[in-house]
Amino acid sequence: MDPQWNGAPPSGSLTCMLCRGSVPCAKNETQHFRSHLQHHHGVFYHHEVLLSVNVLSSSELFGEEDSQDVVELEETTENASNSPVILPTRKKDIIEEAKVHNCRSCNAKFGKLGDLIEHVNEYTADDKREQENIEMNRQSLENERRRLIEKKRVIKQRKESERKRLEGEKLKMQREIQIKRQEELSHTDEVANSEENMKMDVDKRNVMNETKARNRTEARKEGLTFESTEKVHHTNSLLNSSKTRATSLLKHCKSALLEILLWYFTWLGPFNLLLLIYVNILMCLFFEFFSEEAETKAMKKAFSMVAKMWSSYTSFWHGQTFVGMDNIPREGPAVIVWYHGPMPVDYLGLIAEVFNRDGRVINSVVDRCLSNVPGSGYIKKYFKCDAFSKVQCAGLLESGQLVGIAPGGSREALFDASYGVYWGKRVGFAKVALLTSTPIIPIFTENIREAYCTMSTARKLWSTLFEMTKLSIVPIYGGFPVKLTTHVGTPITPHKGETADMLKQRVKMAVQELVNANQKKGQTIKSALIERYETFV
Repeated sequence: MDPQWNGAPPSGSLTCMLCRGSVPCAKNETQHFRSHLQHHHGVFYHHEVLLSVNVLSSSELFGEEDSQDVVELEETTENASNSPVILPTRKKDIIEEAKVHNCRSCNAKFGKLGDLIEHVNEYTADDKREQENIEMNRQSLENERRRLIEKKRVIKQRKESERKRLEGEKLKMQREIQIKRQEELSHTDEVANSEENMKMDVDKRNVMNETKARNRTEARKEGLTFESTEKVHHTNSLLNSSKTRATSLLKHCKSALLEILLWYFTWLGPFNLLLLIYVNILMCLFFEFFSEEAETKAMKKAFSMVAKMWSSYTSFWHGQTFVGMDNIPREGPAVIVWYHGPMPVDYLGLIAEVFNRDGRVINSVVDRCLSNVPGSGYIKKYFKCDAFSKVQCAGLLESGQLVGIAPGGSREALFDASYGVYWGKRVGFAKVALLTSTPIIPIFTENIREAYCTMSTARKLWSTLFEMTKLSIVPIYGGFPVKLTTHVGTPITPHKGETADMLKQRVKMAVQELVNANQKKGQTIKSALIERYETFV
């Protein structure tokens, strides 16, 4: 680059007014010129101003008359460069001195364009620093705002957790008050019973004293001594107590003998259910291996036939009906909690009813002892029965499926004699329902313990063997064609801040209410059979 060169720039380039260098520059491509200003002159702002000044012609920059003077001055300068004559001050210098440049930002006046450009750069730097300060202040205010929002969120979370804790304590206190009231009521009943017993004892003593006095009088009349009378009375009391014990023992032996005879004639009843299950397995195997359709479609057809068969069996043999089936959702997850009878014929009928209505299969949680039954692998595969863990149950519910469970398990099925709800410390179903926010549906079947029965004779022996081996070796008999009515309760939704024990107690009370409201007290096999066939008698 030659600073003294005043000729026209090459084609496709522009002459820089600061260094008189030639810089490539097209009409729409000014990047090279901008890069030149930044790297060679340290100019980072107002490139458009310099670009416009460079593009202007002499007439546009100084006016027509000044432009002619500038051309003459340039020609004189070229001629003077060849001679040693010192030129006087030219008109160009006068024009440059008279030319005034105004800053549009602050209206400052400058005699030289270079001073204006330098002033503009300084002003732009100050403006940039001011903008940076404003941006820093804005960022600090934004950070402060975010900090306040986060602080409010934390305070809100603390208040919410405190509210939940207070609600839990309130529910706990209400439960404790309810328990205390029940204890007070039971204590009041005990006191009343004790007073009544004391009164009866007093009356009994009075009767005995009157009897002794009467015997004494009779003995005096007959000439007998008081001691002999007492001996006679003691002998009579011993004979009466012995007679009472013998009668009680005979009655107990008679009931035990009748139960043994009943088991002897009906022990095949439970095995008929197992036989039907094996028939269902054979049907599923047949459809799986011999159907030309896809496996899923074939198994759906097989399960449809199985469901229709179970519905026909329970409807014909037990006349099973369902009350409140609308409480079981047609879609979406739910936990079905049911009372476990000696044989789950009512639950199998419920599974068939739900499948026939909605095409949904209930995933059943069963005891681990099912693995000891021959063919248990096929039962788990085709009928979705397994000892599912809490994690597996939660996964099934999150996928929108139904899960059925009997918290009482084998103990409730084998050793309950009065339709009591015996769940022990089992709270797994409540934990799963709380984890997935899934409703719980209580279910009870009326007369299920009259359809199938467990041996009440030597119950303590069977209970001891079960606790030692965890095997269901209690004798079961029955299969009586009594009327079965399955009652589906209102869904129970978990509450916020509720514990698993509290939810379990609510569900347990709901099942017990279904039992108390629908199961007749003192119901026997004979009365249940008469109740069903009373129209034919």
